[in-house]
Order: sequence, then structure tokens, then C-alpha cells
Amino acid sequence: MNLSTALRHSAAQLAADHSGLHTHYADSHNDWRSIPLGGPAGVAARSGLAEATEWLRSPLEEMKQVIEVLNHHADLQAWREGVEARIISFLGKLDEFSVPAALAGGVLLREVRELGDALDWLCAREIDALCTPTGVQPPQRLEDFGDLPLDTIHEINLAQASDRVVQLAASNPDMRIVETSPGRLVALVDPESFHTEPACVTTFVEGVHSSDPSTWQRAIDRGRAIATASGGPAAVWLGYQAPSSLPRAVHADPARAAGQELVRFQRGIGARYPGAKRTVVGYSYGSVVTGYAAREENIASDIVLVGSPGTSARHASELHGTVWAATNDNDPIAIATGPLGGIHGPDPTTQSFGATALPGADGLPGDHSSYWEDPQFLRGLGKVASHNSRPE
Repeated sequence: MNLSTALRHSAAQLAADHSGLHTHYADSHNDWRSIPLGGPAGVAARSGLAEATEWLRSPLEEMKQVIEVLNHHADLQAWREGVEARIISFLGKLDEFSVPAALAGGVLLREVRELGDALDWLCAREIDALCTPTGVQPPQRLEDFGDLPLDTIHEINLAQASDRVVQLAASNPDMRIVETSPGRLVALVDPESFHTEPACVTTFVEGVHSSDPSTWQRAIDRGRAIATASGGPAAVWLGYQAPSSLPRAVHADPARAAGQELVRFQRGIGARYPGAKRTVVGYSYGSVVTGYAAREENIASDIVLVGSPGTSARHASELHGTVWAATNDNDPIAIATGPLGGIHGPDPTTQSFGATALPGADGLPGDHSSYWEDPQFLRGLGKVASHNSRPE
């Protein structure tokens, strides 16, 4: 039985139950109205019986709405199944010389099937929302999607994303959206194609201005460079309200709140990819966010602090995981911190902080924005983030 037929069958069964319950409700009303009692006793009896049956009104209305949802999604799935059947028919007519068409058809078939999974999940969410008294919040975080396939999560997020995010996804086919809301984006990037069980996952936490959608393409490009260097997907984590300017970056409150969100996200990554090595790369103000998160919980086996103004920690031992640090020689972030402290704590690259220099990547002749285009820096980062390579 295909999904559209199953949905229609469920709608028909529920409609039959609704009809029977509605008949019981109507008969009960007729029964108590015809009670041959007068005076106060009759009024009290009729009132009590009315209350005993009136509670059925709400579930009857919910059942009616659920029937509508089931039939609506049955129509959507029937349309999708028709498209899937046409693609399969097309593929069956190809010969061995039609390799490009077969590849394109295979990709389209996979996407149509993923759309079916997404619609099925959304149908269940709609029914939950109708039948839950307090309402159901829309999915906002990776953990809200349970064990749904990554491509299905991407399709669900794409359906409710802003126009800018939709355009970003179209321009970056190696990206999968796992969280999105106004001013927030979290996406996995993997130019080598996504694996069900990647050997490593690196989370990249951006800093100032990263809530501005006009900067998101740059962040995706940096995530792609990290993924290429590590040999596994990179999670571009723009999941917080970042400071909009350098003067605002002196405040720790946004980083403290964002650290809680980063902890939640890393738990979700750990649950989805339990066998993968996890690394978190905190860049600029993102290293402050990473510091708060790593102080609270073991968010990754390796913490990499890049161009950091501090982490809120006095020493690397306050952070869970192996701590690495790198700052370019011409990075002006150095004026915001130092060996004894600064706006957000000591410079993580100083010996007294206790972090290890990123292999061959600390003190390079670059500025604050050149890390992600520097092959030497990326090689050093790859040595730490890769699953099969450990720095000496």
C-alpha cells in the first residue's frame, strides 16, 4: 500500500469513528432533553447530563480537522507518487548510452522520495499541533527532528526558510540546512558528498556580524574550506544573535547565551553521528562563545581557537577537550587581549594560557580575515580536525 492510499484509509477510518461518536453525542442530547422531570430536580438532572456529554465537542472538532489534514496530505503524496512513477518510467526507457540522463534522473528520484519523507513528517507535526492542548512549537533545532535523514531535514527547513536562505541553498548544492530562523542559520557543508556516518564533523562558530544574512555566503565558503581540510562535513554554526559591531563585541552576555545553544547543538551532532570525531573551531568572537560552551560540557574532543580575543577562561584546563590556538602576526585582535588578560580573558596563544599552538599555523603573516584562504593554516587545522591524523 502506497502512502497516499494509507493516508486516505486512515482518514476514512477516522471519519467512521467521528460519525459514530457524533451520533452518540446527538443521541445523548436528545435523551437528556426528554427526561420527564420538572422543577429544580429536572433542571439539575438535565444540566448534569449536558455537562457529561458536552466535553465530546472538542474531540469531535479535532477529529474533523485531522481528517482534513490526512486527506490534504493524501492529495500531496498522490501527486508526488505520480511524479516518482514518471521518473521511474523514464529511467526504465534509457539505454547504456544515456549515462548523464540516468544520473540526473537518479538525483531527481532521490529528491522526490526525500520530499515524501518530509511531507509525512509534516503531516505528523500538524496532527500533533491539532491534538496537543498547549500547541507544538515549530522545529528550530537539530534535536527537534529526531532521526530524520539529513536531506529530509534540509527540505523541511527549506520550505519555511527566508528567500535569502533559499537562494543560498540554490547557490550551494553541497550545503544542507539543519536550523534556520530570523537571524540564524546552521548548515552542514560537505563538498565530497554527505555520508551517513562521517568519520569527523567540525563545527565552525563565526563571530561579529555573523547574524547578518549578507555575510552567510562568506561563512559557507569558510566552512567548505574547513570541510576540505578535515575530510569531513563542517557545520557552519551561525545559531545565535551575534554582536553587530566591534564595540558591541566587548559584552559577554551574547556569548554566554550562545554558549548554551552551542552545547545543545553539539549534543545533537553527537547523537546523530556518535562515531564521528567532533571538533569545534571558534573564530574571533565565536571563540568566546566556544569558550563558554566548552567550560560547561565536553562539546568536542578538540577545541580550536582562532583569532581569539579570549574565551572567558583563565586557563585551557578550564575547557573540556584538547585546546589549540592560532593568531596571525598581523591580526589586530591582539590589542584586545594579552598574557595577563583582556576584555574576554587571556590570549589563548600565550604560553601561560596552556593551549597548544595549532601545528604550523600559529603566528602566520596574515590578518584577521586571511585564515580561511591560507593553505598553511588550513593544513594545520586539518591535522587536528581529521579523524585519521594526529599532530605530533
